[in-house]
Parts: sequence; C-alpha cells; structure tokens
Amino acid sequence: MLMVFSPYSFLFFSTYILFLFSLFSVNNFYFYWAIMELMMLLFMGLSYTLFVSSYSQLMIYFLIQTLSSFLILVFYVYSLPLLLTMAFFMKLSMFPFFMWYINLVYKFPNFVFWLASTLHKIPAMLMIKFFKLPAMLMIKLFSLPLHPPLLWLSILCSVLLSGLMMLSIMDLRMLLVLSSIGNNAWFLLSQMTNIFIFLLFIFFYSTSLFLSLNAFNSLSKPNISLSFSSSPYVLSLWVMSLSGMPPFPLFYSKMLIIFSLTQTLDLNYLFSMFLVFNSLMMMGYLQSLMKYFMYIYSSNVHYILKY
Repeated sequence: MLMVFSPYSFLFFSTYILFLFSLFSVNNFYFYWAIMELMMLLFMGLSYTLFVSSYSQLMIYFLIQTLSSFLILVFYVYSLPLLLTMAFFMKLSMFPFFMWYINLVYKFPNFVFWLASTLHKIPAMLMIKFFKLPAMLMIKLFSLPLHPPLLWLSILCSVLLSGLMMLSIMDLRMLLVLSSIGNNAWFLLSQMTNIFIFLLFIFFYSTSLFLSLNAFNSLSKPNISLSFSSSPYVLSLWVMSLSGMPPFPLFYSKMLIIFSLTQTLDLNYLFSMFLVFNSLMMMGYLQSLMKYFMYIYSSNVHYILKY
C-alpha cells in the first residue's frame, strides 16, 4: 500500500510526539486517559494522510483501539481486575487478543506499521504506573487493579504462540508483525524494571524495526510469499538485530531486563519458561532468513539457467 507524505503528515506526527512526551509528567489517570485518546485521534489523522486507497483496515483498527480504551476506563472506575486486564490485553494486542492485530497491521503502509508497533504502544505501557505494578509482581495481592496470574499467562503465551507461528511462515513482513506481538511481552517486562530500561528497549527495538522495514523495496505488495530486497544481506542484518541475537544491542537490553527482574523478584521459574519460549522466536527468525536466502538463491539459479 502506497504512502504520500504531506505537510499535514508532519503536523500530525509532531503533535503526536509532543503529546507522547507529555505523558511522562502526568500523574492523574483520567487526564492520562484523555491524552491517550487524543493521541489515538492524531494517529488516525496521520494514517489518513498516508493511506491512498482503502481505509477499511484503518477504521477497524480505530474501533478496536477505542473500544478497548473505553473498557479500560469503565473497568478501572468500577475496580474489576479481571475485566480490566482483558481490556488491557485487547489494547496491546496480546494473548488472547492478537489475531485482529495480525490481520490489520500486516496491510498497513510501512510508516504506519512501524508507528503502530512501537511508539503507539508506549501510552498503554506507561499506563501501568497507575496500576501499582511493583506490588502486583509478587502475585500475592489479588485486590489490585490488574489480575497478576492472567498478566503472566498472557506474557508467556504471547511469546510462545508468536514463536510457533514464526516457524510456519515464509513471509518476512509477517515475521515482523509476529515479532511485534512477541515483543509486547518484553515491553511489559521492561516496564516492570524502571523507566530507563523501558526507554532503552523501546529505542533499540524501534530502530531495528525501522531499519528492517526500510530494507524492503516491495512491501507495497504484501501478498507475495517472500518480500524481495535489493540488499538481502543488509535486511538479514537488521532482522537478526530485531531478533535480539548477540552481539546486537537488543540482546544486551533484554539481558538487562532479565537481570533487573531476577534481582528484585523471586520468580525464576517464570523467567525460565519465558526464555525457553523466547528461543522459539529466535528459531523463527533464523528459519525465515534461511527460507529467504534459499528463495533468492533459487531465483538467481533459475535466472542464470534461463539466460
């Protein structure tokens, strides 16, 4: 899907960034929620200036995001932990509410896809500070606004299912979409440490995803099984960086997250399961790259034999 940048795009995006920075200084939940919804409208305005064809996927995305935000507000007011947690998962496209995200974001233009997978998740992640997260992590106080066991279940299942789905695909763009779902778990874990680690992880992940998308030259045709790049080795480099393999920066930020949490929480069994499931994601990255290079090699051989 093609994109057309205009002065309105710059206006919407600059205002969006301004509101994003303002969230770090807001201490009232209702004021924070209002700013988050204004950012949703700015996101829609920016996306409308970039889409040049059908708006149906964008409208469905807007309706789901708005519904989840409304449910978060209602369940927060009435102190319903279980339902509040489910609405939070819907907002972040985490297990069990992630299929809608796969079907919609896959068809977004590159910049909108990048924005929806990175910066647009920050407001919902920062909202956790109103849910007394440090106490919740001990999984002892069930009267807190979020439901702790359900939160950990969603974190583990998001990583597990995204990793399993990665093993069965041949589309590098779909790999990036599934990576966004799997890294939601890392976003939450980084938010459980401190704001510096959270922002560090956001920076490295956003940079890797942006460079990976930029390495494609045929992403306007998302229906092809393997998106072709004129620089396959550059593309593979950024995809490996996105996977969190050493010695890329994302690997060290993930290790910093695990180290920080293991120092403060006695949940080693959960972290062990999380790392095992995360290894499936890394296998998915490697397998997709292997299929990608096999596709390129077979295409080159066919071209040589033909001519």
